[in-house]
Amino acid sequence: MEGQSQGVPLCPRCGQPISYIERQRRGNRFYYFAVHYEGYERTPDGKIRKKVRRCYLGPAEYVEVSKLHSDLGLTLKGLIEEGREMDYMEALANTIEARLRDGRLRPEEALELARKLDRLAELARMLREYAAAKSSAKATEAVNVTAPRQAAEARTAEAYRAVSALTGLSPEAIDKELAKLKEALRELKASR
Repeated sequence: MEGQSQGVPLCPRCGQPISYIERQRRGNRFYYFAVHYEGYERTPDGKIRKKVRRCYLGPAEYVEVSKLHSDLGLTLKGLIEEGREMDYMEALANTIEARLRDGRLRPEEALELARKLDRLAELARMLREYAAAKSSAKATEAVNVTAPRQAAEARTAEAYRAVSALTGLSPEAIDKELAKLKEALRELKASR
């Protein structure tokens, strides 16, 4: 789950710490809930029981909705599925490469995709800088950082949070996906 509060995962629905994840089977599908422990309560008959609140996190896979995205090679997954962003990026890269090979990619689409990839390449650069700065900061705990560097680190950290929220990918995985997409665009340009 995204965000952590002292090692406890936070609920993507309500932002509160999760006590545990509950899986319920309905038919042949599984659905997930974040369970929040809220203490104890006394029932009308005088018994004491745990008080919990559940936040719905969705199914493991969105079968029906995924059918609408099959042209992109996507199988949409629930919030509980870790690494789904990497699967999405891989599926999109494969789809773009296939469209490029088959000649189904219009030139204006190719240029727009190239612009989006340039933006991702810039985010990858910022992620590398962020990772290097964090590694360096851990190695030397007491580093005196100047104001301009602090501003650059804040921008890098913000970019890292944005990309992590959208993709969950490591900088290396982003580089790998970008390299694939750039190669596909180079093939398109060479085929003109």
